Amino acid sequence: MLDAIFDFVYRNPFLVLAICFFLYRSYQSRQPWPDYGGKVVSVHSLDELKTLQTQSAAESKLLLVDCYATWCPPCKAAAPVYARMSEEYANCVFSKVDVDKAGEVSSHLGVTSMPTFKIFRGPRELGTCQGWQESAVRRLLDAHGARLGSAAETKTD
Repeated sequence: MLDAIFDFVYRNPFLVLAICFFLYRSYQSRQPWPDYGGKVVSVHSLDELKTLQTQSAAESKLLLVDCYATWCPPCKAAAPVYARMSEEYANCVFSKVDVDKAGEVSSHLGVTSMPTFKIFRGPRELGTCQGWQESAVRRLLDAHGARLGSAAETKTD
């Protein structure tokens, strides 16, 4: 029996690697997403997104939405940096959407790749950044008037 297994592996190494890859990916997708802190609001439904858009507009803040997947390596790389960024920008609300759990939201936003970052002023989409490059996300924020600084500094302006 063991000889048959070794023979199969020897004759089909790429098939065995593909099976291992899919098993690992399945395992990874079931792992809980780590909490990196920050001021990032999780969005689970379209109603929650619309509420967040309304609230951010009422506070004269931008809304940045990170559309991610738990199995996506660039999304995992982005998460801790995104959490830190959420504490750096005073006039922007940071949120995240798990596209596998909130399909209605990702469809509404037209997400086709992960990660996708979308910036809003109220319900109006101002811009999009696909893929993860911290500098590109910061440029997106800066281009639409996001300011570095704490919330306390913003109130004294």
